[in-house]
Amino acid sequence: MSTAGNPSYRHGRLVWAYLRSSVTGKRENHPGVILDPTDEICQPEDFDPRTRRDDNVVHVIGVSTKYRSYKLPHIRLPSAAGGHPTTRLREDCAAIVGWYHRITIPDDVIGFGGEVPPAAMVLIDQAVRRDLSQKLGRELQTLRQVFDELLGE
Repeated sequence: MSTAGNPSYRHGRLVWAYLRSSVTGKRENHPGVILDPTDEICQPEDFDPRTRRDDNVVHVIGVSTKYRSYKLPHIRLPSAAGGHPTTRLREDCAAIVGWYHRITIPDDVIGFGGEVPPAAMVLIDQAVRRDLSQKLGRELQTLRQVFDELLGE
């Protein structure tokens, strides 16, 4: 399902899912920012498991209100007590660089948030590419190749 002419799953969209905490190891309900380019995401209504060998997945960076307690770098996201008009986030929070997940769409998605503003998304994309390049020790062509390398196929 798309909103206002945009696909539901797109680069920079906030989705809620159970993400494994890097601190406690427990799966907890958190927002995540979709990192995959929109044109590489197969929308659930277009997904046909008979023609694909894998699940329909996107990669997200985890978002936490406890970002100050992480030793990892982070990018703060706009929020407001009544819900930020763009992100819809209600509490001070940040995307945690290094906290990545692969989620199956639509199965793992609990709900939708808003959008990360373009300026913040540029910072996230740059930080993620730096982090993943350091972890891999080399450049890969696409974000999907990077996550396949890190998280397995």
